[in-house]
Amino acid sequence: MKGKQIVFVLILIFVTVAGLWGIPELVKTATYTKARYPFVYFSSIQKKFLMRESDGRKEPYHDDEGKIYSEKEYDSSLPLLNYRQLTVNGEMPEKIDSLVLDPREIRVKQMTFRYSPSEKNTPETGLYIMYESLPKKAKLESPGDVFRLKESIEFIDAESNTVNAEKSELFQSALLKAGFVFPAQWTYGNLSIRKPYDEGYFSLDAEGKLFHVKMVNGRPYVRNTQIALLAEPAFFSMLEVADKRFYGFLFDKKGNSYILEADDGKYKPVQLDIAPFDIDRDEIMIMGNLMYWTVSVQSDSGKNIYALETESLKQLRSTFLEAPANRWHNFASWLFPVYLDFKATNTEYIAPNLHFTHFHALTANLISAIIAIFAFGNVKMGRRIFNSIYSLVFGIAGLASLFFVPFFEKIRIKDN
Repeated sequence: MKGKQIVFVLILIFVTVAGLWGIPELVKTATYTKARYPFVYFSSIQKKFLMRESDGRKEPYHDDEGKIYSEKEYDSSLPLLNYRQLTVNGEMPEKIDSLVLDPREIRVKQMTFRYSPSEKNTPETGLYIMYESLPKKAKLESPGDVFRLKESIEFIDAESNTVNAEKSELFQSALLKAGFVFPAQWTYGNLSIRKPYDEGYFSLDAEGKLFHVKMVNGRPYVRNTQIALLAEPAFFSMLEVADKRFYGFLFDKKGNSYILEADDGKYKPVQLDIAPFDIDRDEIMIMGNLMYWTVSVQSDSGKNIYALETESLKQLRSTFLEAPANRWHNFASWLFPVYLDFKATNTEYIAPNLHFTHFHALTANLISAIIAIFAFGNVKMGRRIFNSIYSLVFGIAGLASLFFVPFFEKIRIKDN
């Protein structure tokens, strides 16, 4: 190939790659709508899932069997969710079934948890804050240092940016004595100071053992949870709940979900009775109360919803909400057998992602190839054949590139 031909091919490929991203992105901007699901909560009165739609329909309140409720019936059917309003109205029941309701216990047992794959896949700074777990004052206070835990543990003074050798050695010795093997694979905790108390961090060592690390009265507290004997930890999300029943949520490599209970100084994983899910793609939301947990797991296909008994976490009921139709998915499956984007819902990283939709989108490539034969009638047959084959392979992006590549009319590709 001659120099001009090489330049033409390079420019053509560059414009085509840009088209594989730019054209679908324009169509997506015009057609994409975020999936909207009703608010779902398990009723301690009806023993069914009650739903509140947000699409402006005249009768927004119903259950998973299709029964319609008035707003008042809906509110009174969820007393553990609406207890404040029902108490103000004088409509709060004194007991549900045989359970006598205590307002303080209702409040303490309220819990909300959300997990998104971006939490696991988002890049970390590798710097953490070690709060005092038994502060002398009623609230947590920010220390004057941060720490990193990878090849070793090091505390760094925030003002001078120097390593606190004494404190670092204190925690390093405690980790090694407890059997921690460096380097750490990951460390997760709740860095926010706006929490009722602090339970430090959970860190997975090089051998897959999960350790609990925190500071108590200025001294290191390090314990091997022994969880690795029961599950292969993949991610831990700390949640300092009001009743201090558990430390947070543990997800293993098989997609199973657990709470890690505080059991008299030991660590007891209690598995949620739900189907395994993909922690790298799916989202989970948990709303807990005194009697039941409502667990929602959202994937591309829809939302699985479970009702679990609070103490045992055994499943009582489940339902599935199919993902609403999305015009973008319909357009993509017919127009773009392959397209490129640089954003993903499960991570904050920006990187090229190649998507394959549906084989029937190859029809668009075939139409593009036919258009290419007739749209460039003023060029030689060899060039027309090249244009057609190129459009067949790269579809709409390839056809558009043939129209817009600079110096197109001046460059000829010879048959070999």
